[in-house]
Amino acid sequence: MHKRTLSPVIGCLIVLGLVASCAPGSSTPSGPSSKPAVQPPAAAPAPSPAASPPAPTAKPAAGQPKYGGIVNRGARHPIPHFDAHQETTAGIQFPFSSVYSILVQNQPENEDKIIGDLAKSWDIGSDGLVYTFRLNEGVRFHNGRPLTAEDVKFNLDRIIFPPKGVLSPRKELYQAVTKLEAPDPLTLRVTLKNQQASFLQLLALEENFIFDPDIVKQKGDMKRDVMGTGPFKLQAYVPGVSLKVVKNQDYFVKGRPYLDGITTFIIVDETARFAALRTHQIHMMPLTAGPTAAQAEELMKREPRLVSQARMMPNTTALTFNAQIEPWNDMRVRQAVNLLIDREAAAKVVRAGSYSPGYGYTLPGSPWALPEQEMMSLTGFRKPKDQDVVEAKRLLAEAGHAQGFKTALITSTTIQAKEAAEFTKDQLARLGINAEVQVLEVAVNKERLYRGAFQVTVTADGSPHYDPDVLLGEYFITGSPKNYGAWSNAKVDELYLAQSQALDPAKRKELIWEMQRIIHREAPKIIVTWAKYWGIWWEEMKDWYPQRTVKGGHKFQDVWLAR
Repeated sequence: MHKRTLSPVIGCLIVLGLVASCAPGSSTPSGPSSKPAVQPPAAAPAPSPAASPPAPTAKPAAGQPKYGGIVNRGARHPIPHFDAHQETTAGIQFPFSSVYSILVQNQPENEDKIIGDLAKSWDIGSDGLVYTFRLNEGVRFHNGRPLTAEDVKFNLDRIIFPPKGVLSPRKELYQAVTKLEAPDPLTLRVTLKNQQASFLQLLALEENFIFDPDIVKQKGDMKRDVMGTGPFKLQAYVPGVSLKVVKNQDYFVKGRPYLDGITTFIIVDETARFAALRTHQIHMMPLTAGPTAAQAEELMKREPRLVSQARMMPNTTALTFNAQIEPWNDMRVRQAVNLLIDREAAAKVVRAGSYSPGYGYTLPGSPWALPEQEMMSLTGFRKPKDQDVVEAKRLLAEAGHAQGFKTALITSTTIQAKEAAEFTKDQLARLGINAEVQVLEVAVNKERLYRGAFQVTVTADGSPHYDPDVLLGEYFITGSPKNYGAWSNAKVDELYLAQSQALDPAKRKELIWEMQRIIHREAPKIIVTWAKYWGIWWEEMKDWYPQRTVKGGHKFQDVWLAR
């Protein structure tokens, strides 16, 4: 890579990142290793049984992988804290995924395939209810303590059966789990009460970090501490500025990682972020911080050595009603808004037309989406909108709000959330609903949502996978923390459990379709747009694969620089 002069802003960030220490209370950061930066690649491990392959040693996209170098990344979101078990924002998961290991993971170059991470193999009982995982030997936390199956059990228990005071936004996804056991230091056994088609995928969600339990027990959480077993370890963190990780020389996957380190610069301002990429001061912008379609096209025209890839995401901008308070506890009011919102118009506004209309409650184009003919015949989706608008006004009048009403609408500082909120405000005004938009910092907004302290909200939320167990389970099941409006429907809960247990894809699809029909009718949440994100990076960064979700592909174990 050619040497370039750093801009004053990024130059200051790099200097700060090099000299700063970790946040107060964090585990002591490791200094640069004294071992040589370049090591010979280790021999490929012997293959494991087909059902449970070993940790990956991905083949290079082109050329022989090289050791050394530091990748600089641009992030958009500030880091609210470090405890990914208790959060849903990619602002935690993106910078820290390279520090942690998980039990099993999606293969980077083929994300539909589950491979081992801490688990080197696993068996599934003949009844489909008992999963027995055998862990890799020689895994150590960055402080040198050996990892055991009890450590993995502790963390999964914390996610699935959270103790009092621990918020676990994903616990509802694991309703099938009855117990976890560690019969010996290298064996983890998970028992389910019923078969679950997506269980391995749920375990592979990238935010299922395995923390050092000793720190959690001592401190109560991991909000200010970092201690994992991943390919990189924390060296320095400057709040709101940068986070630097360096190579873990004792990583259990031999010959990995290739990089000496990764520096994540938190560049909230979009113009500054693009300028840093154009001038080669950062190597990449991940899907969480990527450009719009027009911006990607312009960047590629200006610099042909940039690589870009678009992915349709299980991310939405969405309007959620607090179903526990008036007037949003009246289904007729929610239905009126559902009829009114023009998803086609929204898709032309949010992120400069990069997003897709918010049709349906599962990822468009996925096997679980309603058939297009049925989808486009649903109220609120029909074209033209005239009939739906007339019906919306009738329903609102029937509910006693012919003249409209006032409501407070909260949203976050995330750009697509703000854009969708302003669009929604204008749409609601057509029914006489005067929405006062309050833009809150991401962490403050999340805290309000989890407490249900809002009337109506527009969110920019992402799911870690498009499987309905995740995408529908997170937002619509009774008691789920991300069911912000506390809407509850016993039939939907029943259908959710049935589809999760259905191993026949055709049967599962029918159940998922029926769930979506009920959700659409009761309208606890309205999808305004579906997201399409662009990852963009310089061509010398090899073997990075943008995933189907902004929360995947951040481990960087196999990424290398062709220098």
